Amino acid sequence: MAEITTTTISAVTTIAEDPLILKFKTEKDAAVNFQKRRHEQWQSTYDLYRDIIHINALTQRQSVNIPIMKETKRTILSRIDESPSVFFDCLEKGVKGRDKEIRTNELWQDDFDRCNFEAIDILEKNNVLLEGRTFKVLNYKGGRFEVEVPDNLDIVIDPKTSVINIETARYFTRLHIFKTLKEVLSDKKYSDEAKQKLKENLQADAVGGFLTFSGDATQQAKDKILQDLNITNFDELKAFDVLIELNEHFTNIWDEKGKKWVRYVLVIANDKTVLYKETLKKTLGIEFWPIVSWADDLDGKDFWSDGVGDVIRTPNKIANIYFSSMLENREYNNLSMFWYLPVPGYNPQTYEPEPFGQYPAPLIKDAQGNYMPIEQVIKQVAIPKLEDSLVSIDFLIKLIERATAATAIEKGVGEKKQITLGEVQELAAKSAERIVSMAKFYRRAWKEFAWKWLEITKANANEKNPITLYKKSYDGSYYSEEVRPSDWISDKGYRIRVMSSSEQEGEAQASIQKLLAVKTQMPNNPALTKVINKRLVDFLKLTVEEVREIEGAEKQMEIQPPTSQSQPQLVQGYQSQKPVVAPIAPPKI
Repeated sequence: MAEITTTTISAVTTIAEDPLILKFKTEKDAAVNFQKRRHEQWQSTYDLYRDIIHINALTQRQSVNIPIMKETKRTILSRIDESPSVFFDCLEKGVKGRDKEIRTNELWQDDFDRCNFEAIDILEKNNVLLEGRTFKVLNYKGGRFEVEVPDNLDIVIDPKTSVINIETARYFTRLHIFKTLKEVLSDKKYSDEAKQKLKENLQADAVGGFLTFSGDATQQAKDKILQDLNITNFDELKAFDVLIELNEHFTNIWDEKGKKWVRYVLVIANDKTVLYKETLKKTLGIEFWPIVSWADDLDGKDFWSDGVGDVIRTPNKIANIYFSSMLENREYNNLSMFWYLPVPGYNPQTYEPEPFGQYPAPLIKDAQGNYMPIEQVIKQVAIPKLEDSLVSIDFLIKLIERATAATAIEKGVGEKKQITLGEVQELAAKSAERIVSMAKFYRRAWKEFAWKWLEITKANANEKNPITLYKKSYDGSYYSEEVRPSDWISDKGYRIRVMSSSEQEGEAQASIQKLLAVKTQMPNNPALTKVINKRLVDFLKLTVEEVREIEGAEKQMEIQPPTSQSQPQLVQGYQSQKPVVAPIAPPKI
C-alpha cells in the first residue's frame, strides 16, 4: 500500500483582498486577543490539575506536586447534582396534546442517551470549575441532533457579549478544526468553485513537503483516489492529504435589500479561502446562535470570568514550593556534606555531593607544631531542618478549603480537633449551601439548551425520515413507534421545566407527607391507600421485579383479608412510624 506523507499548511498571514475574509480576520483577531489574557492562567491551572510540573533553579527544584487542584475539583464535582431532568409540557389541550407531549419527552430522552448528555454535563462542569466558563455547540447532521463541548481555547467570542445573554454576541468563531484535503474536497456542502479556489491557494502558498506516494503504489489505486475526488491536476498539486485548518465563523452581515443585520455561517480554510457562506436560517433553520454558555462566578465586566481553579492555583503553587524545598532539605541532610580548611599546597578538586561520599582532608599543624584533630579541619555542613513547611502547607490547604467550600468534611477527612456531631452537620450544611449555588447557573443553561434543542429539531425534522422511539411500559415490556414531525410538533408550543434530581426527590417526599396527612382523615379509603402505596414504591426506585413482587403480595392480601394477628398494610405500617417520613439529609446539588 502507498505510504502517505502529511504536511500541515500554515495560515496565510497577509491580509486578503476579499472583504469577507478581511471582516473575518478582523473579528477573529479581536476575539482571540480578548481571550488571550486568560491563556497563561488556564495553562497553569491545567498543568496543576494534570500533575505537570515545570522545574526551575530557584523555587521549584524538585518535580513534585501536591494534588490540591484535582482533590478540590473532584470534591466539588461530587457535591454538585447530576444533570437535571428536563420536561416538555405541551400547551395544546386534549388527548392529542398529551400524546405529543409524551413523544417529545421520549424524543428528548432518546437524544439524551444517544448524544450522552450526562458526559456533556460532566465536561461542562469540569470546564467551569477549572476555567470559569463553558460552551455547548449545537448542530444537526445526518438527520439527527448533535452537541459538543469544545475546549475553551477553541471558542472565541465578541468582547461586547453580555455575560448573561449570549444572543447579544455580534459574532463568535470556532477555531482549530483540522481536516485533510481529502475530507474537504469530498464534502458536498462546499461548492466546486470554493474547492477549486482552495486548491489554487494551496498550490500558490505551499512550499516543499508535499504529499507524495512512495513504495509500490499502483497507477490503478492512484487513479481511483483521484476519480473519487474529481481531481485532474494531481501531479501539479501534489498536496493530497495536507491538513487544513477550518474556522467556523458565525457573524452578522448587513442585508442592504432588507435593511437589517442577518446572521451568517462562514467556513474559512487557512484564513484565506471561503469554503461556505450561507445564512444561519438556511443552514440550520434557526435565527438564534447555535451555542449555549454559562459560568459560575459571573463578572459583569469580563465575559471570561474566574473559576475555582483560579482560587486554587496560586496557593497550590506556593504549597509546591514549600514541599519541594522540604524534600530538597531532607536530601541535603542525608548527603552529610562537610566544610574543609584550605591551606597552602592543599587544593582539592571540586567533588559532587553524593550519599556516603568520602573526601580527602589536609594535615594541618597548629602554632605548637602539632597536627590538628580532623574535627577542627573539616566540619559537617549545617543545614537547618525546615520544620515549619508542613504547618505552612496545612495553612494553605485550609485557606483553599475556606475559599472553595471543599472542606475536609466534604472530602471525607476527619478534623483533628474534637467537635460535636451537631457542629459537623452544621458545617457540612453550610458548605453544601455554598456549593449548590452553582446549580442555579447550569439549570438556567440547561433550560436554554432544551429550548434550542427543540427549535433545531423542529426546524430540521423531515416527514420522510421518521425516528423510531422505544418506550418501556409499566410491566417492563418495550414498545416501538415511528415518530414523524406531525406526531410531536405542536402549534401551541411547549413549556420547558428543568428540575434537579434532588428537587424531584424533595417534591416526592413532600407529596407523600401530604398524602399521609390526608390518610389520617380518610383511613378507610381504599383508592387513597392504593395511591399512597404506589407513591411509596415509586419513591424507593425499585426494579421491575421488586415492584411486581410487592404488587403481588398486596393483591394476595386483598384476596385473603388479614387476620387480627397478621401484619398491617403497607401504608398503615409506614404511618405507624414516627416521623411519618424519616428526615433526610439535605440533598446534594
